[in-house]
Amino acid sequence: MTIYLDVVFFENVVLNYIIILSTAIISKAKISIKRILVASSIGSIFTIFNYVVTLGCIANTIMKLLISLVIVMVAFNSNKVKNILKQLVFFYLVSFTFGGVAFMLLYVISPQNIVIEENHLVGTYPIKVAVLAGGIGFIMIAVVSKIIKDRMSKKSMLCDLEIFYKGKVKKVKTMIDTGNLLKEPITQTDVIIVEKNSLQGLVEQDILDNICNILQGKWLTSQEKLHSYKFKIIPFASLGNDNGLLIGFKPDYIKIYDEEENVRNDVIVAIYDGKLTRTNLYTSLIGLDILKREGDRKHETTIQKVNI
Repeated sequence: MTIYLDVVFFENVVLNYIIILSTAIISKAKISIKRILVASSIGSIFTIFNYVVTLGCIANTIMKLLISLVIVMVAFNSNKVKNILKQLVFFYLVSFTFGGVAFMLLYVISPQNIVIEENHLVGTYPIKVAVLAGGIGFIMIAVVSKIIKDRMSKKSMLCDLEIFYKGKVKKVKTMIDTGNLLKEPITQTDVIIVEKNSLQGLVEQDILDNICNILQGKWLTSQEKLHSYKFKIIPFASLGNDNGLLIGFKPDYIKIYDEEENVRNDVIVAIYDGKLTRTNLYTSLIGLDILKREGDRKHETTIQKVNI
């Protein structure tokens, strides 16, 4: 059988492009068409190299792993090991799925074209099969991914939060609460809710001990100290409490350690005089808006809602 390397190169560029693009969509990663084309070409060049040069099993496996790593690094332009490994896993998942679907379609549509020569699968590999395999494979992975996400536990919604205030820092475990739309009513600033016990060392103890009295206007022994925090009153509504109040202060900035480090200096930390969970799995709540980038943040209405 005659193999035209230019055709093999072009077909592999198309297939690699579909695989990388699908990987980016499923993993919600930023993409660049130019980078995907370069990465697809690298993978296609290796395929041509495999036709021309025969490598041993171990050497071939090592080369494939290295090329996959290069493709992921070029396509997604990430320098963090965690992100590279995540994209690599998604890349292999998509590749194996697409490869299996494509082989099945070839076997069903035109099995006479499947020929193995010198440990290589060769023959006619129509572009329409690659595109169809890509579509079917993407749908399969998307459905499975949604099922897995729907079954994720609360632990997957937990992350670390650091609050920086007046030269001090406090680290707490926080839960990403999709129902937390709480904002400071005047400036519409996003609000983080933190148990008062988790703020020890950041906020003076006598203030933490008198949260209820402060809200009721009964604790008047140290007005100067209260003014130094520039406390804000934040109304909220929750199940069983339609007219709740919290006091909050503006920290210097916060760091949220989710998939990537997210720094915000435009939030309010509200002090909650109670427990958010009996198990102490987390001691603070943040809304999804706090995780959004500057350009993606949406202003909510003045109706304050929070799950407490």
